[in-house]
Amino acid sequence: MATAEAAVAAAGGAVLLYLALVCRLSHQDSSETEGRAEEEEEERSWPEMPPATWLEGLTLATRTVLFTCGETIGKWPIGDIAFGIKRQMKLQGSLQHEYAGSDSVQLSGCETLSELTELLRYLNLCLYFSKKPFPAFLEFGGYDQESILLHMPKAMLMKPAFTIVRDSNSKCFLLIIRGATTTIDRLTAASGAEVPFHHVILNEGKVEKLVLGHAHCGILAAARWIAQLAIPCLHEGLSRCPDYKVKVMGHSMGAGIGAILTHILREREEFSSCICFAFAPAACLTWELAESGKGFITSLVNRNDVVPSFSKVSAARIRSEVMAASWRNNVREGMRLNKLYNFVNGHVEKIRSHLASMSGVKVANSNVVVHCNGSSLSEPLIKSTANGTTNGTDALKINGNSDQVCSTFVAPQLETEEINTQQEQETFSNGEAAAELPENELHATQVGSRSRQFYPPGRIIHMVALPDGQTEDDQAFQIYETPRDLYGKIRLAPNMVKDHYMPSYLKTLEVLLDRLSQDCTDKTSPSSVNL
Repeated sequence: MATAEAAVAAAGGAVLLYLALVCRLSHQDSSETEGRAEEEEEERSWPEMPPATWLEGLTLATRTVLFTCGETIGKWPIGDIAFGIKRQMKLQGSLQHEYAGSDSVQLSGCETLSELTELLRYLNLCLYFSKKPFPAFLEFGGYDQESILLHMPKAMLMKPAFTIVRDSNSKCFLLIIRGATTTIDRLTAASGAEVPFHHVILNEGKVEKLVLGHAHCGILAAARWIAQLAIPCLHEGLSRCPDYKVKVMGHSMGAGIGAILTHILREREEFSSCICFAFAPAACLTWELAESGKGFITSLVNRNDVVPSFSKVSAARIRSEVMAASWRNNVREGMRLNKLYNFVNGHVEKIRSHLASMSGVKVANSNVVVHCNGSSLSEPLIKSTANGTTNGTDALKINGNSDQVCSTFVAPQLETEEINTQQEQETFSNGEAAAELPENELHATQVGSRSRQFYPPGRIIHMVALPDGQTEDDQAFQIYETPRDLYGKIRLAPNMVKDHYMPSYLKTLEVLLDRLSQDCTDKTSPSSVNL
């Protein structure tokens, strides 16, 4: 009898244990499923087109502001912004030589001179359209009122200003898009969430390849809006002038919009020869989409311009490097005793807490940075094909090795927390190891499970200033066709913002043209021919 009772008790215990484990596992599975569903819903909830009503516009603008604040002051400690970036610039020095490495191809000769001459004219057209009154733009380009096919002068949220003109000299229809010159334009540029986008490559009217990826939300929505207006207009223009070509161009945000718009236009047989010139393009496409445009998009980058390299992932990487640097140990105590710093940092922490409560999502802790390298680019990205599928591995891989996973950098709290010396040394060494990863592994970099690295589109040519003398002012300007993986990392420089503006592009381009023109003259001179 005692044996039977013991057996019954054991069986009952086993049943209870089984039920407990089943309930726990089902709870975990439901939590993971809900988490994935929330991530997918977050991705889908960003609009595919510009807002149609003022209420939608207000809602989207509010969300964009919260998104931007969450990615900046919501993640960056105030001390790193105030001291760390400047300190990091001094420690690393100039990195222009990295763009002239062995993987880059130096461009020279009369063919390059001809290409840059064309780029100079188009850049001047972009400058006049963006910064000058429209009549001045028409006068500079030699256009009359009959040359204007379409002109949208007023920018709205995800609806940038643009124009389409008929250029008789080059026998082209030029579609010029203005960059971020107003507050509304900057809101469009700031809505940098990743949304699915795909490009269909046609060959003689048939689908040859489907390229999957993600794109910048605001830039993609603006490109789709322009496409709706421009396609009927261009169709009518080409029916009247069938021997004309279509060229799209823009600067900064306008360059990113133009690149994605060119992808959209080329999916129609009548616009299959459309090309794009992107000046200082925003990083707006994932790797495979950016690579697919090499045959019809030319991106021009000037010296230390930060915009072509700036995205959520590259910003997280530079943040991890700044937070892991040794300067924090030297200035931490002084910053803690600084009343102004404590006052500003206190208000920033309050803003973070308000952002979290207003947006309904958790604002990332500014003292924990997750840095992951390497994940498969062949993800199902289109809604119709994804159907809720996600990457099945929790740990992101580097070159297929599952042993190499994400590295977490834990930065010290400047106000209250103390971290021992051993932890700080481990954090700093891990930061150096991450900083020294090869550039060819950066194209698959992800931060967290859902962030994707954006790159500048198409073929990239970079105007580089290399030292050429004993002083810093002695520089030799050269131009290189550079590999895309160089733009997965932000290279800090004192002039990284100044080099982004069109006057700086014009100045560097004119210097390069003078040098190339002199080289071509020397090669074709009678003395050189006789030799």
